[in-house]
Amino acid sequence: MSEGGIYLFAGPAFALIVAATFFGAWLYQRQRGYVLLFAITFLTFALGSLSQMLRIPYDYGSNTMVSAILYTFAILCLVEGIMLRRGVQGVDVVLVGVAGTITALLYYFYYIDRDLVARIYIGNFGYGLMVVYAAVRLVRLSNQKVIDRVILILLFLFGLHFFPRTLMTVRDGEFIREYARNLANDPQALRVAFRTSPFWQVLNFSLLISAFLMALTLLAAVAMDVIEDLSREGGVDALTGLANRRGFHRQAKTIRPDGPLAPVSVVYCDIDRFKTINDTYGHPVGDRVLQTFARLVEKEVRADDVVARFGGEEFVMLLMRANRSGATGLAERLRAETELTHFPGLPHGATVTASFGVAEWRRDEDLTEAMHRADRMVYVAKRAGRNRVVVDEGGPLAD
Repeated sequence: MSEGGIYLFAGPAFALIVAATFFGAWLYQRQRGYVLLFAITFLTFALGSLSQMLRIPYDYGSNTMVSAILYTFAILCLVEGIMLRRGVQGVDVVLVGVAGTITALLYYFYYIDRDLVARIYIGNFGYGLMVVYAAVRLVRLSNQKVIDRVILILLFLFGLHFFPRTLMTVRDGEFIREYARNLANDPQALRVAFRTSPFWQVLNFSLLISAFLMALTLLAAVAMDVIEDLSREGGVDALTGLANRRGFHRQAKTIRPDGPLAPVSVVYCDIDRFKTINDTYGHPVGDRVLQTFARLVEKEVRADDVVARFGGEEFVMLLMRANRSGATGLAERLRAETELTHFPGLPHGATVTASFGVAEWRRDEDLTEAMHRADRMVYVAKRAGRNRVVVDEGGPLAD
């Protein structure tokens, strides 16, 4: 481990540890495809570094192309993983095109017009371009959390640092060309000289620091994503995917009847004779009825609305920018759609209906009172024969 060997091998060793960490996190939550991409990023970076350091494969041409392909693939996986984490789906054709161009030019400047300096510039400038391009795409995304901004800043710095760092090779250009011309004469001595050049030292130091900062930030982002999902799952009904009672109140706590989303109305609904469905056809069929009804609800509400299953066959909707008239219209559409829908597991001809209560949230009451009024209307609808919408008449009915 002479010639700074321990220092040189620190980068790939660290990358392998990070890759194993990301892979373990992906095994825990395989739905997070971007975590697997991060694992592949650090694994291929480590393999590329080891390929160069250990000369595997031994032939310089093959070694050049293998390490270049591994480095290029690592950068591609990194930026694709970061974009996938932010919800950008699909492989970016521009990034793939730049990666392919880098590989083709590196091949040309080794096998056709051998020029090590050109390969250094093409590789580093190409990688910088890929990273900066991805960062620019991410800038356009809204709703950036603090960790997203940190990743974006690091991505910009990581991409931009390729350019000034590579320009440092200008003063070493003649040495590098001499290294390439005389490689066959004394490979071992020249390789030692190249490793001690300022370019090689700065290259390894900057990559080690960049990889360390990026790895810690991405690991923190994955941990925060998992924590956020666990917190969200605590407020989600496992059967229907809607909010549960806890999740409903968490989402509704910032909403006011006189706020920017006013007017606000509450729609309470209850599936008619649901106990009979369970007793007659079994609980699995009853579960499918609840799931299908939840999908009908989701089709009717808007992004700002808060919807929850409160337990059993009871559902609640908090409708933004909806007065009593608008909420009644939604409830009526949902009632009619429920009656016309065939629910999986039930025999053909079997009809499912629901009863609805509607109340507009008054400025002089809290949400619990408005929900209580809507709930009372459901009982009125049940007593009146079910399968109907009953509206609480308290408060002004806006046009």
